[in-house]
Amino acid sequence: MKLSIILTVVTALLFGTVATASAGTASGTTALLGTPVSGASVDVDVSVVSGAPVVPYVYSLQNECYFSGKTSGPPDAYQRDDIVNWNFSSPPNIPHAIMPVNLLPVPKDSVCKVSIVKDNTVVKGSVTKYTVQ
Repeated sequence: MKLSIILTVVTALLFGTVATASAGTASGTTALLGTPVSGASVDVDVSVVSGAPVVPYVYSLQNECYFSGKTSGPPDAYQRDDIVNWNFSSPPNIPHAIMPVNLLPVPKDSVCKVSIVKDNTVVKGSVTKYTVQ
């Protein structure tokens, strides 16, 4: 009886580990599609590559701006929006989305960084730093 319970537990742990490992780690990119100008907005092209399906509301676009010009401490302006409308490009079929970043309250010469976030963790390779014009 004890042996069958132990085998059941071991089997459940093994299958749980395989499912978690097969999901893999995501990587992503962000690219500004225009000049970031104070008092305006700029579009950002985001893309994610993952072993798990890329679906709406799992990833978010995060933008942090620092008015002092140094990216330390809490940001002076913060934006975080769920990515909902993914477009799938022709092969290799990488999911992309175009997201606006609002720079209305951000003064000229501020330093900002835009990234993709999943579960409050920045996705590897997705940080782009820029200076507001």
